[in-house]
Amino acid sequence: MKKTIKFIVMALLCLNFWAAAQTVSIKLSGTVRDKAGKPIPGVTIKTSEKERITFTDKEGKFSLTVDKLNGILTISSVGYQTANIPFGPKLTLEIILNESAGSLDDVVVIAYGTTTKKLNTGAIGKVSASEIALQPVSNPLSALQGRIPGLAITQNSGINGAGLKVQIRGQGSLMQGSEPLFIIDGIPFSPGNNAINTVTNATGSSGVSPFSTINPSEIESVEILKDADATSIYGSRGANGVILITTKKGVAGKSRLNLNIYNGYSHITRTMDMLATEDYLKMRREAFKNDGLTLTNANAPDLLLWDQTRYTNFKDLLIGGNAKTTDVQSSISGGTEKTRFLISGGYHGETSVFPGEQRDDKLSGRISLNHRSTDERFSLDFSGGLLYDRNKMGSGDLTAYINMPPNIRLYDDAGNLNWQEGGTFFGGAITNPLAAANRQYTGKFSNLTTSVNMAYEILAGLKGKVSLGYNSLSGNDQALNPSSSINPNSGTLPYSNFGRSFLSSWIVEPQLEYTNTSGKGKLNILAGGTLQNTSSNTLSVSAQNYRNDILLSSIAAAGNVTTSNSDYAYRYTAIYGRINYNFADKYLINLTGRRDGSSRFGPGKRFANFGALGTAWIFTGEDYIREKLSWLSFGKIRASYGTTGNDQIGNYKFLDTWTNSSLPYQGNAGLQPSSLYNADFSWETNHKAEVALELGVLKNRIMLSAAYFVNRSGNQLINYQLPIQTGFTSILRNFDAVVQNSGLEISLESTNFLSGAFKWTSNANLSIPKNKLVKFSGLDRSSYANTYIIGEPLSTKRVLEYLGVDPSTGIYSFRDVNGDGLYDASDRILIRNTQPDFYGGLQNSFSYKNIKLDIFLEFKKQTGYNYLYTQSTFIPGYFYFNQPTIVLDRWQAVGNLADIQRFVASGSSAAYAPAGSYLPASSAVFSDASFIRLKNVSLTYAFAERWVKKLKLQQLSIYVHGQNLLTITGYKGADPESQNLFVLPPLRTITAGLQLIL
Repeated sequence: MKKTIKFIVMALLCLNFWAAAQTVSIKLSGTVRDKAGKPIPGVTIKTSEKERITFTDKEGKFSLTVDKLNGILTISSVGYQTANIPFGPKLTLEIILNESAGSLDDVVVIAYGTTTKKLNTGAIGKVSASEIALQPVSNPLSALQGRIPGLAITQNSGINGAGLKVQIRGQGSLMQGSEPLFIIDGIPFSPGNNAINTVTNATGSSGVSPFSTINPSEIESVEILKDADATSIYGSRGANGVILITTKKGVAGKSRLNLNIYNGYSHITRTMDMLATEDYLKMRREAFKNDGLTLTNANAPDLLLWDQTRYTNFKDLLIGGNAKTTDVQSSISGGTEKTRFLISGGYHGETSVFPGEQRDDKLSGRISLNHRSTDERFSLDFSGGLLYDRNKMGSGDLTAYINMPPNIRLYDDAGNLNWQEGGTFFGGAITNPLAAANRQYTGKFSNLTTSVNMAYEILAGLKGKVSLGYNSLSGNDQALNPSSSINPNSGTLPYSNFGRSFLSSWIVEPQLEYTNTSGKGKLNILAGGTLQNTSSNTLSVSAQNYRNDILLSSIAAAGNVTTSNSDYAYRYTAIYGRINYNFADKYLINLTGRRDGSSRFGPGKRFANFGALGTAWIFTGEDYIREKLSWLSFGKIRASYGTTGNDQIGNYKFLDTWTNSSLPYQGNAGLQPSSLYNADFSWETNHKAEVALELGVLKNRIMLSAAYFVNRSGNQLINYQLPIQTGFTSILRNFDAVVQNSGLEISLESTNFLSGAFKWTSNANLSIPKNKLVKFSGLDRSSYANTYIIGEPLSTKRVLEYLGVDPSTGIYSFRDVNGDGLYDASDRILIRNTQPDFYGGLQNSFSYKNIKLDIFLEFKKQTGYNYLYTQSTFIPGYFYFNQPTIVLDRWQAVGNLADIQRFVASGSSAAYAPAGSYLPASSAVFSDASFIRLKNVSLTYAFAERWVKKLKLQQLSIYVHGQNLLTITGYKGADPESQNLFVLPPLRTITAGLQLIL
């Protein structure tokens, strides 16, 4: 056996020496410029034979070692047409690149590699660093909204750091995760899109987004992988699509300093005006009159005891401030064509529109190192970044209090917060809203990401690679509730909440890649494996009954302490492969496969196989097509089909689990079962199919892409209802249910005008999604019979038919289908769906000499929940709650036609239940929530080169950016995106800054 091993080793060494002996070492050099003669930095120079790569420095110069006296160099750069330049016998080249009218030659990042839009077989969208840089946002996900077809991002809160909902091509799982896989520089982002705060703060149910710990200025590009061809190689992790984030790298040449600084202000966008004191009091008195109630000090202190002329505009007081933003980013990059480096650092700080000193401060740093050996056989890419976030944005969203009575007294005679007036103490839902501003939240989060990619050319065309990565995110947050934030009449003592969390993930991926070019054909084979481990632990502490506000940050000083903790480990392993064949840049085929293993499933169910096939035909490469369709400069048909499996189901769901009990057992802490063992628990499976057409006309000045897809997700994991005798309400198990997402995605790029110093380009995208429940065996007999409807989208609700306000009684009326006098499930005959009918975006870019203007519009056609949905909690006239001015269009007398029923003061009133119970379950709360939003406007001026040189700079520009500037909508409510009057809407932001390069 030992002799055999020695023989194999000697044979490999001999082959290696033989290969080395057959090659020569020839050095090429040159300069790459544009048509105006300006050098182009960062251009990719690649040989066609062995994929040796280098890049131009800031002066457009490059050098490259090759093995032959003649050959072809492929020259590519974003915004320019790719050129194939022959070399030899001339070894010093002067290369001119023509500006690209289209984007076919743009490099896009795919799973474990790169390609171009022209040669790609999958559905991939891209947002570049230049597009991100136009937007004054601190969360990179916000910069993607409306820019990629099939990608739906919803901002539910305008609080800085709040999470965003992300979906690629719809919801595929009934109850399990539908979030995409996020990868940064090849390394899975361990928290995904899950909230990272342990203690509740102003972000509410959205939570603090993990992407608020990623600096947008460090990102080079974001690729969105959508179809099976692009995602199946990620197996179960890519079931809901993949978002690849690539960070910036250094540019060869003399070291240069890049400095970017901006300041700005933010203010609330669309909301609703609330009643002033006079109208509020009229509403309350009218409500008492309608219900025949007598005003007393107990039921109407706001009408009898409080100052009737006092007025506080709580919308202006609580959310009407101006938030300040400061951002400073710097980087140093340089090196040779063999070794490049980038060191960057940044600060981003924002205050709040809320009163008080609420702010969010972030410090970040990143190092990137890229090295190629002299003989081009060895490469090393290292990237590491750290961001520290100190979030003090408050422990609650003060928007929730804008409906407090406008004549409530806020301060007593001594200047302290007031809690009573006229001998009547505030209680229940009525509070002094300024008390909430005294609650203190502090969250400290740090995110560390590192990745190392090494490659070595073992033999000609054969490379060994290994990718290593580590990601950790830690959190330490607390919410302090001092005496000044608590109603002194409640009997509640000061209290605090504390949280600690640590999430880490490491991954190792060895690979072998073989590339061979023979004639017009190019074969690329990739094989690899994955070993990933993710672990997490959290600790939550609730501390009550403090006797002194000074001690609120000390757990030991609390009179009563309750703790809880959680700990989990997730292990994942896989082998995968890809075979890609390209013949003559016309016929493309891409075959991928993966075998996954996940610790989230029980014995015998942990492994599954997934794969995909993608093909493309660039038919404009055919001579007869070019002759018949001479007006068509580019045409491609691509198609794909494959499977992925969803394992976003949480950890240990197949096991018996136990939880602590408040009841002791024999003097010891008690435990009780919390879930049942299920050995048959297995993967959800997604089947994805797509066909697409890509066209280019007028030398690709107009590029059109249209894709139709059908995704089916089966073997759904949902809770199966159990008899109460088992001691459990349900068990998680697989159902014979199928969810389908289909749709049409269209994107259009055009160079509308390109002449002299003026250029106008446009980029539009449109998504028309369709989601429906195709199959659910036994649905009518299950506990989900009133939740889902076969043939309808998952967001569909059965509702009562709203008939309007009865002119004779002034009460909301609904159709009683069976005439039994009750409004129950049998009367819910209408269905309402909140899935968007279509959505997309439109970008227009204008440039003239040194001035550039970018305008981006986001649009969405949808039905949503309007302001009436809140009336189940806040009924006009009832209790002390203020209302939007729109309620003044109410019924007042017999025969009136109105949109709002008569005001109500009593819970026993005949008008109370229709508003509080029936209205929220009816069609009345749904209305058109479509909008067109002026999402981003950017105006940039670059100083002329002669002025820049006088200042001894390489580049100098000033700019103004605007975000969420205008919303055009007929929506009956506040913001049509968040659809909640009592949640802070997206903020309108305007910034001004400068960028210089030394």
